[in-house]
Amino acid sequence: MPRRARISQNLIARLRTWFGMRQDELALYAGVSPELIQAAESGRRSMSTPLLMAMLPLLQQLPEAAAPASEPPIVLPALAAGSPAPDAAALDFRRRQCQQQAGRLRTQADKLATRARAAERWAQVLPALLAAHPPPTDPADEYAAARHVWLMNWLPRRTRPLPTDDVTRWHLLQARIVALEAEAAALAAVAPD
Repeated sequence: MPRRARISQNLIARLRTWFGMRQDELALYAGVSPELIQAAESGRRSMSTPLLMAMLPLLQQLPEAAAPASEPPIVLPALAAGSPAPDAAALDFRRRQCQQQAGRLRTQADKLATRARAAERWAQVLPALLAAHPPPTDPADEYAAARHVWLMNWLPRRTRPLPTDDVTRWHLLQARIVALEAEAAALAAVAPD
């Protein structure tokens, strides 16, 4: 029977996924060690109240459920009835090649899209996060002052959109994926049973 994930595991993983953060980046934000984030996410350690409080401004920005949108499948017409049967092995081989290539390209495109969505999410919650971190009240606390300056510089950098080269690459990948999936669907439609 599989083990049930602890709430802290799901919460940290969901937070990192939604905002596109690595464990070390979340550790920087929360002001804790990367090892603590890793241990809490893997379930080796429970999430402490100070850690939860440090992540609270981000946690409050999470939507209730973040379900990925699905795209409808591409459907192509079959060849006319009466056509001779093609070489099934050759068609199947090429169909599998197309599916594998499309899968690899989709992985690359998904990484770019995930980065773009994360930057957009950061941009949406930036005002709330900046408001949640007011300047320290004690001017003698140099660490708190330095951390505040760092945080006020770091948070806006998270909102940077993808560079133009990456946006162009994403569109090119999408075009190739659609073409490969259309080819695979067409081959599957004409393959003899």
